[in-house]
Amino acid sequence: MNRRDILMGAMCALAFTAVPAFAEDKLINDPSSGWQVYGQQTNKRVKDAAVQGGYAIEIKIPAKGANPWDSAAQTDVSGDIKKGDKILAAVWLKAKTEDGAPAHLNMRLQINSAPYTSLTESTQTVGADWQLYSIETVATQDYNKKTVVLAVHLGGAKQTVYMGPAFVLIPGE
Repeated sequence: MNRRDILMGAMCALAFTAVPAFAEDKLINDPSSGWQVYGQQTNKRVKDAAVQGGYAIEIKIPAKGANPWDSAAQTDVSGDIKKGDKILAAVWLKAKTEDGAPAHLNMRLQINSAPYTSLTESTQTVGADWQLYSIETVATQDYNKKTVVLAVHLGGAKQTVYMGPAFVLIPGE
């Protein structure tokens, strides 16, 4: 088990309880704040005992957008980020597509104003079962709280995406 796996487990625990063994890790978002969803889509909160916290948001994308970001979900990063901070972001996801193939969702930490500069991003291949997907980076500058968001682009295909809690943290050493 590597450090990233340990941190992912810690994020799950940190979402709902304080865990002294991981006190050096700093959670810089509120996993209970939910997702802001926009674009051509419909969404609703659904109960799902299989995902951490027991609830998710179901987002139906009726058609592929002109751009993957035409429909998306985002959550605020509510803590400050300092130059040199290592940042680890993770979100529980599962998806259904028309043909049963995995969905391809772009996960991204970005500035929440034009030109929406990316700190980091990665395309995730999301299947029909819950899985914790992550991205990580090192901050190249300081960012004030609530200027960065974790975004997931959903408009790449006609699909249904389920999003559980998201975690953004600065891992301790």
